[in-house]
Amino acid sequence: MKKLVFLRHGESEYNLSGLCNADPAVPVALTPTGRLQAQAAAERLRGLPIRRVYVSRLRRAQETAAIVNACHYAEIHVDARLDDRNTGFEGRPVTQYLNAMQGAPDPFAWKAPGGESYREMVARVHGFLADLREADESAVLVVTHHEVLQAVAGHFQNLDPARMWLVWIGNCETLEFGSG
Repeated sequence: MKKLVFLRHGESEYNLSGLCNADPAVPVALTPTGRLQAQAAAERLRGLPIRRVYVSRLRRAQETAAIVNACHYAEIHVDARLDDRNTGFEGRPVTQYLNAMQGAPDPFAWKAPGGESYREMVARVHGFLADLREADESAVLVVTHHEVLQAVAGHFQNLDPARMWLVWIGNCETLEFGSG
C-alpha cells in the first residue's frame, strides 16, 4: 500500500487580498507566512519516503513543493489537472465568484464565461487520481489548491459535490490516504 499525501500550498499574496487566480501566467507568490508554513510542512513530512511530487502549474504551489521537496530530492511532475479551478473571475475578488456561484440554480454546474464548473473541476481531478494509481512509489506528495483538495476528499470519502464543498483545508494542511 502506498501513502498519498495531498498538501495545500502556503499562504499566497492573493489569499491575503481575497482574489481569484487560476492562470499560471499570473505569478502569484507565497507570502513570508506562506514560506514559513511550507517549511513547517517540510518538517512534518521529513520522515516520509517521498520519491515523487506532483504539483500544479501555479507559482504558489510550485514554491511550496520546492520548499517541502528540499529534504526529499524527489522527482517533480507538473500536471495541469492539479491547477486551481478556473472560476472565470481571474484577479477579481473571491466574494464575487462565490456570490455568482451560490446564486445559480445549480451552483456545482454553474460556470462563468471562460471558466469551468465545479463538476468539471472535480472530473479533471478524479482523472488525475485514476492515473495516480499507477505510480509505484511508496509515498507520493501532491501539492495543489483548496477546491482541488475538496475533489480529492470527495473521491476518497465518496462525497457528493455539496458535501465536498464543505471540506476545508487550510494553507499547508494535508489530506492523507492509503492506496493499494
